Amino acid sequence: MKKVILFFLSLFLVAGLAVNAHGQATSQPTNDSSVQQQEPPAAGAILGDFIFLRPFGLAATVIGAAMTVVTLPIAIPSGSTGAVAKKLIAEPFAFTFTRPLGAPPKDIGIWP
Repeated sequence: MKKVILFFLSLFLVAGLAVNAHGQATSQPTNDSSVQQQEPPAAGAILGDFIFLRPFGLAATVIGAAMTVVTLPIAIPSGSTGAVAKKLIAEPFAFTFTRPLGAPPKDIGIWP
């Protein structure tokens, strides 16, 4: 039992450090104040994204596809299949496969 607790404590510690490094990426103004130059993400942000966030995004995409099929009997008559597919499949897919590695999720244009 101690090994399990130690494992999860270590996992949350590493995830916390990765998220902290992920949040430290800032943009700096250049000579022209209207143009922002973005710093590349830190190594911790890239590793945290690859190790922790991408597998969850992949799982969310697969589970979302399965749940879309389950909700089709209700979504088809109500005409909401597009909204269901967007929320359950397209957004997790974009989070997992189209977002640059280490980039914050809000940069892919699907979150407000």
